[in-house]
Amino acid sequence: MLPRLFIFAGRFGSGKTECAANFAVQLARGQYPTATGWTQTPPSFNSHPTLVDLDIVTPYFRTRELGEILRPMGVAVVSPAEVGRYLDLPAISPEILGAIEQRGVLVVLDVGGDPQGARALGQYSPHIQQQDHVVYFVVNPYRPFTDTAEGIRSAIREVERTSRLTVSALVSNPNMMDETHAELVLAGHRQVVAASRAVGLPVAMLGVEASLADSVRREVRDVPILEIRRFFDLRWTR
Repeated sequence: MLPRLFIFAGRFGSGKTECAANFAVQLARGQYPTATGWTQTPPSFNSHPTLVDLDIVTPYFRTRELGEILRPMGVAVVSPAEVGRYLDLPAISPEILGAIEQRGVLVVLDVGGDPQGARALGQYSPHIQQQDHVVYFVVNPYRPFTDTAEGIRSAIREVERTSRLTVSALVSNPNMMDETHAELVLAGHRQVVAASRAVGLPVAMLGVEASLADSVRREVRDVPILEIRRFFDLRWTR
């Protein structure tokens, strides 16, 4: 079956929120991921995806702040109720639950990568398990804790244990913000590919700054390229 729910988890600094937001925009453009590239969205899904903010950990870099930008691009944004922003574990939101259970709508969930963030996802796991879904773990090999295969394995186990969901694949997202160049991306991606073999998970896609995408695409042909456009520049929050 084709996944309808796409869950992005990752450690602080992995760039998972940027990946989730740009992935949702790609879906809104009628593009659906395959093992080697993008194809036209199957007719069983509509072309107006929903981006769900379940990251209750990072207080500065949230998909809910992207709402005004993403809505004109065809992406609806749903987040916990205002009162739940400041709770360790917000109550189950009917809006989020409704998005998860709404048939025919593609949904992207942005989830915190530590136990607290994964617990928020865990509240919805019984409902998610009833839907066709994938869980992506975003890896930036230039950040602490995910710069080795063992670190990635440990982080994945933590997310799986707390969320009660199984990680399906890695998203390679090698970058060093403004210092990123094509060779750095390629070297980092090779590191993620090697780690993926060690942990026994495929690499689902490679996140690349849009300005570098063409250069990297010429060298990487075996996974989809997710072009990353920064929606806002808060360097201390990545």
